This record gives sequence, C-alpha cells and structure tokens, in this order.
Amino acid sequence: MSTAYPGPLRDEPLALELHNTLYAARGELTDGLETATGLSSWLAAIADRLPEPGRDADASRHREFLDLRGAVRDALHAGLDGKRVPAAALEVLNGAAARAPASQRAVARPSGQLQAEPRFHTADATDVALATIAADAIELLTGPDRERLRACGAAGCVLMFLKEHARRTWCSDVCGNRVRQARHYERTRQARR
Repeated sequence: MSTAYPGPLRDEPLALELHNTLYAARGELTDGLETATGLSSWLAAIADRLPEPGRDADASRHREFLDLRGAVRDALHAGLDGKRVPAAALEVLNGAAARAPASQRAVARPSGQLQAEPRFHTADATDVALATIAADAIELLTGPDRERLRACGAAGCVLMFLKEHARRTWCSDVCGNRVRQARHYERTRQARR
C-alpha cells in the first residue's frame, strides 16, 4: 500500500511537478523523491495525468527519475534566467524523451468524432512516464509557455509555476499569504517605533 504524497502538487505541467518535488517544508529543503517509496507516492498522485501506458511506472528505477529531475531543474532554471540550458541537461532530457517514441493515431469516439491520441512504441511503463515528463519539459522550454514560467517570489520557497494571472507572483495562496503577513508585521513593527 502506498502512502499519500506529502509534497506540493499544484496542477502544473508534469515537468514543473517533478521540479517541485524538491520543496521547502518548515524552512527546510525537503526531497519528496528521497526514497523509492516517495517516488511511488508521487507517481500514484500524478498517475491520472500520465498516459495510460505510463501509469505503472516502476519506482525501483528511482535513480532515473532523480537524474531526470536534476536535468529538468537545471534546464528550467536556465530558461527562467535567460541562460543557455546546460548540454548535460539537454542530453538527459532528449535521451529520456527518446525512450518512448510515440505517434499520433486517430480514435473514433462514441459520438463519431475523431480524436488524436498518442500511441507509444514501447511496452515499458517507466520509459513512457520518463519520456512524457521529459517531453513536457522540452515543450515548456521551447513553447509559448516559456514566457509564463516563474519562480515563486516568497522568501524561502523554491517552487516554480506557470503564471496564469498578470498579478500572480507566488506559487500558491499559502506563499502569498505568508508574504502579506510578513509585510503587515513589518509595517506594524515600524509604526510602533
């Protein structure tokens, strides 16, 4: 039986969700994928967002997910900072994306309408999961969402998110409230002097 994933899940693209498995909890950097059990919990939490052939990914291949996370983090931070993505990160991303080649196939729905679905050319669920996350990172770095990629503006927070609203500067309401409370505290403290 797997336990619930304790880290943040923000309904962000899968690459950002993987990035955000390193997070701050009570002021300490926490690794949600520190163990294969943590990876298993995270994979269960995002399973409905993975393509069906990738939902049974093998958590014993823990090291491969950690390597991909390192590459995703390096690449996203470089993209966010306007820097060149390190060649080693690109090599890992491209290698993971190539593990599960896919093609589009047309599928008839009960309504008679056709819908495109990916068909993966491998039976390995872990390769499909890794490839899906790597492809998502590549899309984030090369697609229109690159301009919306942000790091949380709250002190001590290490999460990233896609900016949905022009005024959004935090990954969540929790971080936003913490920043507003700190500002209020500082104003109150200054007024008492």
